[in-house]
Amino acid sequence: MTANHPVLVSIKSNWEPIAERPTVGKDVLELLSSSMYVNPLSIYREYVQNAADSLEEAKALGLINHQEPGRVDITVDGESRVVRIRDNGTGIARAAFIKTLVALGASRKRGTKARGFRGVGRLAGLGYCRELIFRTQAAGEHEISEMRWDCQRLKASLRDVAFQGDLEELVKEVVRVHRTAANDAEAHFFEVELREIVRHGDDRLMSSEIIANYLMQVAPVPFAPNFKFGAQIEERLGREISLASIQIYMNGSTAPLFRPHRDQFEVRRGAIDEFTGVRFFDIDTGDGKLAAVGWVLDHSYLGAIDAAASMKGLRVRSGNMQVGESDVLQDLFTEARFNAWVVGEVHVLDDRILPNGRRDHFEQNVHLANLRNQLRPIAIELSRRCRQSSIHRNVLRQFEAVSGQVLHNLGVLRQGAVSSGERAKIRKEIERDLIRAEKTTRHSALEEIERKRLVHSVNRYRRQFERGNRSEQHRILSAMAPRDRTLVGRVFSLIYECSPNKSAAKTLIDRVLARMR
Repeated sequence: MTANHPVLVSIKSNWEPIAERPTVGKDVLELLSSSMYVNPLSIYREYVQNAADSLEEAKALGLINHQEPGRVDITVDGESRVVRIRDNGTGIARAAFIKTLVALGASRKRGTKARGFRGVGRLAGLGYCRELIFRTQAAGEHEISEMRWDCQRLKASLRDVAFQGDLEELVKEVVRVHRTAANDAEAHFFEVELREIVRHGDDRLMSSEIIANYLMQVAPVPFAPNFKFGAQIEERLGREISLASIQIYMNGSTAPLFRPHRDQFEVRRGAIDEFTGVRFFDIDTGDGKLAAVGWVLDHSYLGAIDAAASMKGLRVRSGNMQVGESDVLQDLFTEARFNAWVVGEVHVLDDRILPNGRRDHFEQNVHLANLRNQLRPIAIELSRRCRQSSIHRNVLRQFEAVSGQVLHNLGVLRQGAVSSGERAKIRKEIERDLIRAEKTTRHSALEEIERKRLVHSVNRYRRQFERGNRSEQHRILSAMAPRDRTLVGRVFSLIYECSPNKSAAKTLIDRVLARMR
Protein backbone atom coordinates (compact mmCIF):
# COMPACT_ATOMS: atom_id res chain seq x y z
CA MET A 1 0.00 0.00 0.00
CA THR A 2 1.30 3.43 -0.92
CA ALA A 3 0.45 6.73 0.72
CA ASN A 4 -1.49 7.96 -2.30
CA HIS A 5 -2.89 4.74 -3.74
CA PRO A 6 -4.41 2.34 -1.16
CA VAL A 7 -4.95 -1.24 -2.33
CA LEU A 8 -8.32 -2.91 -1.63
CA VAL A 9 -8.04 -6.55 -0.64
CA SER A 10 -11.11 -8.77 -1.06
CA ILE A 11 -11.93 -10.88 2.01
CA LYS A 12 -13.49 -13.60 -0.15
CA SER A 13 -12.68 -14.51 -3.69
CA ASN A 14 -16.34 -14.68 -4.81
CA TRP A 15 -19.21 -12.19 -4.45
CA GLU A 16 -22.32 -13.50 -2.70
CA PRO A 17 -25.98 -12.57 -3.35
CA ILE A 18 -27.86 -10.84 -0.52
CA ALA A 19 -30.12 -13.00 1.60
CA GLU A 20 -32.44 -10.28 2.86
CA ARG A 21 -35.63 -9.47 0.96
CA PRO A 22 -35.58 -5.85 -0.38
CA THR A 23 -38.09 -3.56 1.27
CA VAL A 24 -40.32 -1.54 -1.04
CA GLY A 25 -41.63 1.32 1.06
CA LYS A 26 -45.03 2.95 0.86
CA ASP A 27 -43.63 6.21 -0.55
CA VAL A 28 -42.97 4.49 -3.86
CA LEU A 29 -46.71 4.64 -4.52
CA GLU A 30 -46.70 8.43 -4.20
CA LEU A 31 -43.72 8.65 -6.57
CA LEU A 32 -45.53 6.47 -9.11
CA SER A 33 -48.73 8.51 -9.04
CA SER A 34 -49.06 12.25 -8.43
CA SER A 35 -45.32 12.91 -8.23
CA MET A 36 -44.78 11.46 -11.71
CA TYR A 37 -46.53 14.17 -13.69
CA VAL A 38 -45.80 17.87 -14.08
CA ASN A 39 -49.03 18.53 -15.99
CA PRO A 40 -52.16 17.20 -14.20
CA LEU A 41 -53.83 16.68 -17.59
CA SER A 42 -51.34 13.86 -18.15
CA ILE A 43 -53.72 11.55 -16.28
CA TYR A 44 -56.12 11.72 -19.23
CA ARG A 45 -53.29 10.89 -21.62
CA GLU A 46 -52.38 7.84 -19.54
CA TYR A 47 -55.92 6.45 -19.48
CA VAL A 48 -56.53 7.15 -23.18
CA GLN A 49 -53.16 5.54 -23.98
CA ASN A 50 -54.20 2.36 -22.14
CA ALA A 51 -57.54 2.50 -23.95
CA ALA A 52 -55.78 2.74 -27.33
CA ASP A 53 -53.72 -0.38 -26.53
CA SER A 54 -56.83 -2.27 -25.45
CA LEU A 55 -58.76 -1.21 -28.54
CA GLU A 56 -55.93 -2.31 -30.81
CA GLU A 57 -55.84 -5.68 -29.05
CA ALA A 58 -59.62 -6.00 -29.43
CA LYS A 59 -59.25 -5.53 -33.19
CA ALA A 60 -56.52 -8.16 -33.32
CA LEU A 61 -58.84 -10.61 -31.49
CA GLY A 62 -61.75 -9.83 -33.78
CA LEU A 63 -63.84 -8.23 -31.03
CA ILE A 64 -63.95 -5.00 -33.06
CA ASN A 65 -64.12 -4.79 -36.84
CA HIS A 66 -60.81 -3.65 -38.31
CA GLN A 67 -62.61 -1.03 -40.36
CA GLU A 68 -64.17 0.55 -37.27
CA PRO A 69 -62.28 2.93 -34.99
CA GLY A 70 -62.26 2.05 -31.34
CA ARG A 71 -64.39 4.24 -29.10
CA VAL A 72 -63.59 6.11 -25.89
CA ASP A 73 -66.28 8.01 -24.01
CA ILE A 74 -65.30 10.66 -21.48
CA THR A 75 -67.96 12.08 -19.20
CA VAL A 76 -67.26 15.10 -17.00
CA ASP A 77 -69.85 15.74 -14.27
CA GLY A 78 -69.01 19.15 -12.85
CA GLU A 79 -71.67 19.07 -10.15
CA SER A 80 -70.51 15.84 -8.51
CA ARG A 81 -66.88 16.31 -9.64
CA VAL A 82 -66.75 12.88 -11.25
CA VAL A 83 -65.02 11.91 -14.50
CA ARG A 84 -65.53 8.60 -16.30
CA ILE A 85 -63.33 7.27 -19.12
CA ARG A 86 -64.71 4.18 -20.85
CA ASP A 87 -63.45 2.22 -23.86
CA ASN A 88 -64.86 -0.77 -25.74
CA GLY A 89 -61.54 -2.62 -25.80
CA THR A 90 -60.89 -6.15 -24.57
CA GLY A 91 -61.50 -5.43 -20.92
CA ILE A 92 -59.73 -7.59 -18.31
CA ALA A 93 -60.75 -11.17 -17.67
CA ARG A 94 -62.09 -11.96 -14.20
CA ALA A 95 -59.23 -14.34 -13.38
CA ALA A 96 -56.55 -11.73 -14.18
CA PHE A 97 -58.38 -8.66 -12.85
CA ILE A 98 -56.84 -8.25 -9.39
CA LYS A 99 -53.35 -9.39 -10.33
CA THR A 100 -53.26 -7.05 -13.33
CA LEU A 101 -54.45 -3.93 -11.51
CA VAL A 102 -52.29 -4.25 -8.39
CA ALA A 103 -49.13 -5.21 -10.27
CA LEU A 104 -46.95 -2.11 -10.06
CA GLY A 105 -44.30 -1.74 -12.74
CA ALA A 106 -44.89 -5.29 -13.97
CA SER A 107 -46.88 -4.79 -17.15
CA ARG A 108 -47.33 -7.77 -19.47
CA LYS A 109 -47.05 -5.27 -22.35
CA ARG A 110 -43.28 -4.69 -22.03
CA GLY A 111 -41.53 -5.96 -25.13
CA THR A 112 -44.63 -5.53 -27.27
CA LYS A 113 -45.68 -2.68 -29.57
CA ALA A 114 -48.01 -1.36 -26.87
CA ARG A 115 -47.79 2.31 -25.93
CA GLY A 116 -47.97 1.77 -22.20
CA PHE A 117 -45.56 -0.88 -20.94
CA ARG A 118 -44.34 0.14 -17.47
CA GLY A 119 -47.49 -0.76 -15.54
CA VAL A 120 -47.82 2.53 -13.67
CA GLY A 121 -50.07 4.65 -15.92
CA ARG A 122 -53.26 3.37 -14.30
CA LEU A 123 -52.07 4.93 -11.02
CA ALA A 124 -52.03 8.42 -12.54
CA GLY A 125 -55.33 9.44 -10.99
CA LEU A 126 -54.47 8.48 -7.39
CA GLY A 127 -53.17 11.92 -6.48
CA TYR A 128 -56.05 13.85 -8.05
CA CYS A 129 -59.27 12.39 -6.59
CA ARG A 130 -60.72 10.94 -3.42
CA GLU A 131 -61.71 7.62 -4.99
CA LEU A 132 -60.35 5.85 -8.05
CA ILE A 133 -62.47 3.02 -9.44
CA PHE A 134 -61.64 0.53 -12.19
CA ARG A 135 -64.57 -1.30 -13.74
CA THR A 136 -64.33 -3.93 -16.48
CA GLN A 137 -65.89 -6.87 -18.28
CA ALA A 138 -64.29 -9.25 -20.74
CA ALA A 139 -66.26 -10.73 -23.63
CA GLY A 140 -68.06 -13.96 -22.74
CA GLU A 141 -68.06 -13.31 -19.00
CA HIS A 142 -71.17 -12.76 -16.91
CA GLU A 143 -69.63 -10.54 -14.26
CA ILE A 144 -68.42 -6.97 -14.05
CA SER A 145 -65.33 -6.63 -11.87
CA GLU A 146 -64.71 -3.45 -9.87
CA MET A 147 -61.70 -2.25 -7.89
CA ARG A 148 -61.84 0.77 -5.61
CA TRP A 149 -58.77 2.70 -4.43
CA ASP A 150 -59.46 4.87 -1.38
CA CYS A 151 -57.22 7.79 -2.34
CA GLN A 152 -58.09 9.82 0.75
CA ARG A 153 -57.04 6.97 3.03
CA LEU A 154 -53.97 6.38 0.86
CA LYS A 155 -52.80 9.97 1.29
CA ALA A 156 -53.43 9.82 5.03
CA SER A 157 -51.34 6.64 5.33
CA LEU A 158 -48.54 8.18 3.30
CA ARG A 159 -48.45 11.12 5.72
CA ASP A 160 -48.81 8.96 8.83
CA VAL A 161 -45.33 8.37 10.30
CA ALA A 162 -46.87 5.74 12.59
CA PHE A 163 -47.77 3.55 9.60
CA GLN A 164 -44.71 1.36 9.14
CA GLY A 165 -46.15 -1.03 6.58
CA ASP A 166 -44.53 -1.63 3.22
CA LEU A 167 -46.03 -1.10 -0.23
CA GLU A 168 -47.85 -4.43 -0.24
CA GLU A 169 -49.51 -3.76 3.11
CA LEU A 170 -50.51 -0.26 2.04
CA VAL A 171 -52.18 -1.52 -1.14
CA LYS A 172 -54.10 -4.13 0.84
CA GLU A 173 -55.29 -1.42 3.22
CA VAL A 174 -56.65 1.00 0.59
CA VAL A 175 -57.90 -1.35 -2.18
CA ARG A 176 -61.23 -3.17 -2.25
CA VAL A 177 -62.82 -5.28 -5.01
CA HIS A 178 -66.43 -5.99 -5.90
CA ARG A 179 -68.27 -7.99 -8.57
CA THR A 180 -71.75 -7.59 -9.99
CA ALA A 181 -73.77 -9.54 -12.53
CA ALA A 182 -73.51 -8.37 -16.15
CA ASN A 183 -76.60 -7.95 -18.32
CA ASP A 184 -74.79 -8.65 -21.58
CA ALA A 185 -72.25 -11.48 -21.73
CA GLU A 186 -70.99 -10.26 -25.11
CA ALA A 187 -70.08 -6.82 -23.81
CA HIS A 188 -66.43 -5.90 -23.31
CA PHE A 189 -65.14 -2.66 -21.83
CA PHE A 190 -62.84 -0.98 -19.35
CA GLU A 191 -63.86 2.07 -17.36
CA VAL A 192 -61.94 4.42 -15.08
CA GLU A 193 -63.96 6.55 -12.67
CA LEU A 194 -62.38 9.39 -10.73
CA ARG A 195 -64.64 10.59 -7.90
CA GLU A 196 -64.45 13.94 -6.12
CA ILE A 197 -61.61 15.28 -8.21
CA VAL A 198 -59.44 17.73 -6.27
CA ARG A 199 -59.34 21.30 -7.57
CA HIS A 200 -55.99 22.26 -9.11
CA GLY A 201 -55.27 25.86 -10.05
CA ASP A 202 -57.76 26.80 -12.77
CA ASP A 203 -59.60 23.50 -12.17
CA ARG A 204 -58.59 22.25 -15.60
CA LEU A 205 -59.17 18.63 -14.63
CA MET A 206 -62.92 19.41 -14.61
CA SER A 207 -63.00 21.55 -17.76
CA SER A 208 -64.40 19.61 -20.71
CA GLU A 209 -63.01 22.22 -23.11
CA ILE A 210 -59.46 22.06 -21.71
CA ILE A 211 -59.51 18.25 -21.56
CA ALA A 212 -60.74 18.03 -25.17
CA ASN A 213 -58.14 20.52 -26.40
CA TYR A 214 -55.39 18.57 -24.66
CA LEU A 215 -56.47 15.19 -26.05
CA MET A 216 -56.88 16.63 -29.56
CA GLN A 217 -53.15 17.30 -29.44
CA VAL A 218 -51.73 14.23 -27.70
CA ALA A 219 -54.14 11.33 -28.38
CA PRO A 220 -54.28 9.13 -31.51
CA VAL A 221 -57.38 10.81 -32.91
CA PRO A 222 -57.82 11.34 -36.68
CA PHE A 223 -57.49 14.58 -38.61
CA ALA A 224 -60.68 16.49 -39.30
CA PRO A 225 -62.39 15.40 -42.56
CA ASN A 226 -62.30 18.99 -43.87
CA PHE A 227 -58.54 19.38 -43.34
CA LYS A 228 -57.26 19.06 -46.91
CA PHE A 229 -53.91 17.50 -46.02
CA GLY A 230 -55.21 15.10 -43.37
CA ALA A 231 -55.89 12.12 -45.63
CA GLN A 232 -52.52 12.55 -47.37
CA ILE A 233 -50.64 12.57 -44.04
CA GLU A 234 -52.55 9.56 -42.69
CA GLU A 235 -51.99 7.60 -45.90
CA ARG A 236 -48.24 8.30 -45.85
CA LEU A 237 -47.82 7.48 -42.16
CA GLY A 238 -50.07 4.43 -42.46
CA ARG A 239 -47.51 2.76 -44.72
CA GLU A 240 -45.06 2.57 -41.84
CA ILE A 241 -47.00 2.58 -38.56
CA SER A 242 -50.32 1.63 -37.05
CA LEU A 243 -52.03 4.94 -36.40
CA ALA A 244 -54.55 3.15 -34.16
CA SER A 245 -56.92 6.06 -34.62
CA ILE A 246 -59.65 6.09 -32.00
CA GLN A 247 -62.78 8.14 -31.62
CA ILE A 248 -63.09 10.08 -28.36
CA TYR A 249 -66.50 11.46 -27.47
CA MET A 250 -66.86 14.11 -24.78
CA ASN A 251 -70.03 14.20 -22.65
CA GLY A 252 -72.15 12.25 -25.11
CA SER A 253 -71.34 14.45 -28.08
CA THR A 254 -72.39 13.09 -31.48
CA ALA A 255 -69.09 14.26 -33.03
CA PRO A 256 -65.73 12.79 -31.95
CA LEU A 257 -62.58 14.77 -31.29
CA PHE A 258 -60.30 15.54 -34.24
CA ARG A 259 -56.75 16.82 -34.45
CA PRO A 260 -56.65 20.65 -34.24
CA HIS A 261 -55.25 21.21 -37.75
CA ARG A 262 -57.43 23.19 -40.19
CA ASP A 263 -56.73 24.70 -43.62
CA GLN A 264 -56.58 28.21 -42.17
CA PHE A 265 -55.34 29.23 -38.74
CA GLU A 266 -54.77 32.35 -36.68
CA VAL A 267 -51.07 33.01 -36.17
CA ARG A 268 -51.90 35.76 -33.72
CA ARG A 269 -54.86 38.07 -33.23
CA GLY A 270 -55.80 39.50 -36.61
CA ALA A 271 -53.14 37.58 -38.59
CA ILE A 272 -54.60 34.67 -40.59
CA ASP A 273 -52.46 32.20 -42.53
CA GLU A 274 -53.21 28.99 -44.42
CA PHE A 275 -51.45 25.75 -45.21
CA THR A 276 -50.37 25.41 -48.83
CA GLY A 277 -48.64 22.01 -48.88
CA VAL A 278 -47.09 19.19 -46.89
CA ARG A 279 -43.55 17.79 -46.99
CA PHE A 280 -42.49 14.36 -45.74
CA PHE A 281 -39.12 13.11 -44.55
CA ASP A 282 -37.61 9.80 -43.38
CA ILE A 283 -34.97 9.26 -40.71
CA ASP A 284 -32.72 6.19 -41.08
CA THR A 285 -31.45 4.04 -38.20
CA GLY A 286 -28.08 3.63 -39.93
CA ASP A 287 -28.66 -0.03 -40.76
CA GLY A 288 -31.21 0.37 -43.54
CA LYS A 289 -34.31 0.63 -41.37
CA LEU A 290 -36.54 3.58 -40.57
CA ALA A 291 -35.99 5.28 -37.23
CA ALA A 292 -38.79 7.78 -37.81
CA VAL A 293 -41.03 9.40 -40.41
CA GLY A 294 -42.22 12.98 -40.29
CA TRP A 295 -44.14 15.73 -41.99
CA VAL A 296 -44.11 19.52 -42.04
CA LEU A 297 -46.88 21.80 -43.35
CA ASP A 298 -45.97 24.67 -45.67
CA HIS A 299 -47.34 28.11 -44.84
CA SER A 300 -46.19 31.73 -44.83
CA TYR A 301 -44.20 31.65 -41.56
CA LEU A 302 -45.70 34.88 -40.26
CA GLY A 303 -44.18 34.44 -36.81
CA ALA A 304 -44.70 32.38 -33.67
CA ILE A 305 -48.08 30.64 -33.82
CA ASP A 306 -50.43 31.42 -30.97
CA ALA A 307 -50.74 28.64 -28.39
CA ALA A 308 -54.53 28.79 -28.87
CA ALA A 309 -54.06 27.18 -32.31
CA SER A 310 -52.91 24.04 -30.41
CA MET A 311 -50.53 22.85 -33.13
CA LYS A 312 -47.34 24.92 -33.02
CA GLY A 313 -43.95 23.25 -32.95
CA LEU A 314 -42.20 20.26 -34.46
CA ARG A 315 -43.72 17.66 -32.15
CA VAL A 316 -42.76 14.04 -31.48
CA ARG A 317 -45.06 11.03 -31.30
CA SER A 318 -44.49 7.39 -30.41
CA GLY A 319 -47.26 4.93 -31.19
CA ASN A 320 -49.15 7.99 -32.48
CA MET A 321 -49.23 9.38 -28.92
CA GLN A 322 -47.50 12.70 -28.38
CA VAL A 323 -44.39 12.62 -26.20
CA GLY A 324 -43.78 15.78 -24.17
CA GLU A 325 -45.00 19.20 -25.18
CA SER A 326 -44.40 21.26 -28.32
CA ASP A 327 -40.83 22.19 -27.32
CA VAL A 328 -39.15 18.75 -27.21
CA LEU A 329 -37.07 19.51 -30.32
CA GLN A 330 -36.75 23.29 -30.09
CA ASP A 331 -33.04 23.12 -29.20
CA LEU A 332 -32.33 21.74 -32.71
CA PHE A 333 -33.35 25.02 -34.36
CA THR A 334 -30.81 27.80 -34.99
CA GLU A 335 -33.02 29.92 -32.73
CA ALA A 336 -35.34 28.13 -30.30
CA ARG A 337 -38.14 30.59 -31.07
CA PHE A 338 -38.39 29.31 -34.66
CA ASN A 339 -39.81 26.01 -33.41
CA ALA A 340 -43.03 27.90 -32.55
CA TRP A 341 -43.30 29.06 -36.19
CA VAL A 342 -43.43 25.46 -37.45
CA VAL A 343 -46.26 22.92 -37.69
CA GLY A 344 -45.15 19.31 -38.05
CA GLU A 345 -44.54 15.96 -36.41
CA VAL A 346 -41.90 13.26 -36.06
CA HIS A 347 -43.26 9.73 -35.57
CA VAL A 348 -40.68 7.47 -33.91
CA LEU A 349 -40.53 3.91 -35.31
CA ASP A 350 -37.32 2.61 -33.76
CA ASP A 351 -38.39 0.51 -30.74
CA ARG A 352 -35.02 1.25 -29.13
CA ILE A 353 -36.12 4.86 -28.69
CA LEU A 354 -38.50 4.74 -25.75
CA PRO A 355 -40.49 7.47 -23.98
CA ASN A 356 -39.35 7.99 -20.41
CA GLY A 357 -41.56 7.20 -17.43
CA ARG A 358 -43.29 10.60 -17.39
CA ARG A 359 -43.58 10.51 -21.18
CA ASP A 360 -42.33 14.09 -21.32
CA HIS A 361 -39.20 13.07 -23.28
CA PHE A 362 -37.26 9.96 -24.28
CA GLU A 363 -34.75 7.74 -22.54
CA GLN A 364 -31.29 8.98 -23.44
CA ASN A 365 -29.29 6.57 -25.60
CA VAL A 366 -27.27 6.39 -28.79
CA HIS A 367 -30.37 5.71 -30.90
CA LEU A 368 -32.06 8.89 -29.71
CA ALA A 369 -28.82 10.77 -30.42
CA ASN A 370 -28.85 9.39 -33.98
CA LEU A 371 -32.43 10.56 -34.44
CA ARG A 372 -31.66 14.04 -33.17
CA ASN A 373 -28.52 14.30 -35.31
CA GLN A 374 -30.53 13.56 -38.45
CA LEU A 375 -33.33 15.89 -37.43
CA ARG A 376 -30.96 18.81 -36.91
CA PRO A 377 -30.49 19.61 -40.65
CA ILE A 378 -34.27 19.56 -41.06
CA ALA A 379 -34.67 21.98 -38.15
CA ILE A 380 -31.92 24.19 -39.60
CA GLU A 381 -33.69 24.30 -42.97
CA LEU A 382 -36.96 25.20 -41.25
CA SER A 383 -35.08 27.90 -39.34
CA ARG A 384 -33.82 29.26 -42.65
CA ARG A 385 -37.38 29.51 -43.97
CA CYS A 386 -38.45 31.31 -40.81
CA ARG A 387 -35.53 33.72 -41.08
CA GLN A 388 -36.18 34.40 -44.78
CA SER A 389 -39.84 35.05 -44.08
CA SER A 390 -38.89 37.41 -41.25
CA ILE A 391 -36.47 39.30 -43.50
CA HIS A 392 -39.08 39.46 -46.25
CA ARG A 393 -41.71 40.92 -43.93
CA ASN A 394 -39.20 43.42 -42.53
CA VAL A 395 -38.38 44.62 -46.07
CA LEU A 396 -42.06 45.14 -46.83
CA ARG A 397 -42.59 46.91 -43.48
CA GLN A 398 -39.66 49.23 -44.19
CA PHE A 399 -41.07 50.08 -47.60
CA GLU A 400 -44.52 50.74 -46.13
CA ALA A 401 -43.03 53.01 -43.45
CA VAL A 402 -41.02 55.02 -45.99
CA SER A 403 -44.00 55.16 -48.35
CA GLY A 404 -46.20 56.48 -45.57
CA GLN A 405 -43.73 59.27 -44.84
CA VAL A 406 -43.46 60.17 -48.54
CA LEU A 407 -47.24 60.33 -48.95
CA HIS A 408 -47.56 62.48 -45.84
CA ASN A 409 -44.93 64.96 -47.04
CA LEU A 410 -46.47 65.07 -50.51
CA GLY A 411 -49.76 65.96 -48.87
CA VAL A 412 -48.08 68.79 -46.92
CA LEU A 413 -46.60 70.18 -50.15
CA ARG A 414 -50.00 70.07 -51.83
CA GLN A 415 -51.44 72.05 -48.93
CA GLY A 416 -49.04 74.85 -49.73
CA ALA A 417 -49.54 76.02 -46.14
CA VAL A 418 -45.98 76.08 -44.78
CA SER A 419 -43.19 78.60 -45.20
CA SER A 420 -40.75 78.43 -48.09
CA GLY A 421 -37.99 77.27 -45.73
CA GLU A 422 -40.16 74.43 -44.45
CA ARG A 423 -41.09 73.46 -48.03
CA ALA A 424 -37.42 73.19 -48.95
CA LYS A 425 -36.81 70.96 -45.92
CA ILE A 426 -39.75 68.72 -46.84
CA ARG A 427 -38.55 68.37 -50.44
CA LYS A 428 -35.19 67.16 -49.19
CA GLU A 429 -36.92 64.62 -46.93
CA ILE A 430 -38.98 63.33 -49.87
CA GLU A 431 -35.90 62.99 -52.08
CA ARG A 432 -34.09 61.11 -49.32
CA ASP A 433 -37.04 58.78 -48.71
CA LEU A 434 -37.52 58.09 -52.43
CA ILE A 435 -33.88 56.97 -52.60
CA ARG A 436 -34.44 54.71 -49.58
CA ALA A 437 -37.59 53.28 -51.19
CA GLU A 438 -35.77 52.61 -54.46
CA LYS A 439 -33.01 50.81 -52.56
CA THR A 440 -35.60 48.63 -50.81
CA THR A 441 -37.03 47.50 -54.16
CA ARG A 442 -33.67 45.90 -54.99
CA HIS A 443 -33.61 43.65 -51.90
CA SER A 444 -32.97 39.97 -52.69
CA ALA A 445 -35.77 38.83 -50.37
CA LEU A 446 -38.43 40.23 -52.72
CA GLU A 447 -40.11 38.13 -55.38
CA GLU A 448 -40.15 39.57 -58.89
CA ILE A 449 -43.86 40.37 -58.87
CA GLU A 450 -43.45 42.20 -55.55
CA ARG A 451 -40.43 44.08 -56.87
CA LYS A 452 -42.38 45.34 -59.87
CA ARG A 453 -45.26 46.47 -57.63
CA LEU A 454 -42.94 48.43 -55.35
CA VAL A 455 -41.06 50.01 -58.28
CA HIS A 456 -44.38 51.11 -59.74
CA SER A 457 -45.28 52.75 -56.40
CA VAL A 458 -41.94 54.58 -56.23
CA ASN A 459 -42.39 55.91 -59.76
CA ARG A 460 -45.88 57.12 -58.90
CA TYR A 461 -44.59 58.95 -55.83
CA ARG A 462 -41.84 60.59 -57.89
CA ARG A 463 -44.34 61.87 -60.47
CA GLN A 464 -46.49 63.30 -57.67
CA PHE A 465 -43.42 64.94 -56.17
CA GLU A 466 -42.52 66.61 -59.46
CA ARG A 467 -46.08 67.92 -59.87
CA GLY A 468 -46.00 69.19 -56.30
CA ASN A 469 -42.81 71.14 -56.99
CA ARG A 470 -44.51 72.94 -59.87
CA SER A 471 -47.67 73.86 -57.94
CA GLU A 472 -47.39 73.98 -54.15
CA GLN A 473 -49.30 77.08 -53.12
CA HIS A 474 -52.85 76.63 -51.83
CA ARG A 475 -55.32 78.94 -53.62
CA ILE A 476 -56.62 80.38 -50.34
CA LEU A 477 -53.12 81.45 -49.29
CA SER A 478 -52.40 82.72 -52.80
CA ALA A 479 -55.21 85.25 -52.41
CA MET A 480 -53.66 86.70 -49.25
CA ALA A 481 -51.38 89.68 -49.01
CA PRO A 482 -47.70 88.58 -48.99
CA ARG A 483 -47.25 89.65 -45.35
CA ASP A 484 -50.31 87.67 -44.17
CA ARG A 485 -49.35 84.69 -46.26
CA THR A 486 -45.89 84.65 -44.69
CA LEU A 487 -47.36 84.90 -41.18
CA VAL A 488 -49.85 82.06 -41.75
CA GLY A 489 -47.10 79.93 -43.27
CA ARG A 490 -44.95 80.42 -40.18
CA VAL A 491 -47.85 79.46 -37.88
CA PHE A 492 -48.57 76.31 -39.90
CA SER A 493 -44.87 75.43 -39.90
CA LEU A 494 -44.84 75.76 -36.09
CA ILE A 495 -47.86 73.43 -35.85
CA TYR A 496 -45.99 70.77 -37.82
CA GLU A 497 -42.83 71.35 -35.85
CA CYS A 498 -44.47 71.16 -32.40
CA SER A 499 -46.95 68.35 -33.08
CA PRO A 500 -45.88 64.81 -32.10
CA ASN A 501 -48.34 63.45 -34.68
CA LYS A 502 -47.63 64.84 -38.14
CA SER A 503 -50.71 63.24 -39.63
CA ALA A 504 -52.93 64.87 -37.00
CA ALA A 505 -51.17 68.21 -37.63
CA LYS A 506 -51.95 67.97 -41.34
CA THR A 507 -55.59 67.17 -40.62
CA LEU A 508 -55.81 70.20 -38.30
CA ILE A 509 -54.36 72.54 -40.96
CA ASP A 510 -56.73 71.10 -43.58
CA ARG A 511 -59.62 72.04 -41.27
CA VAL A 512 -58.21 75.53 -40.72
CA LEU A 513 -57.90 76.07 -44.48
CA ALA A 514 -61.44 74.83 -44.98
CA ARG A 515 -62.70 77.37 -42.43
CA MET A 516 -60.68 80.15 -44.08
CA ARG A 517 -62.35 79.32 -47.36
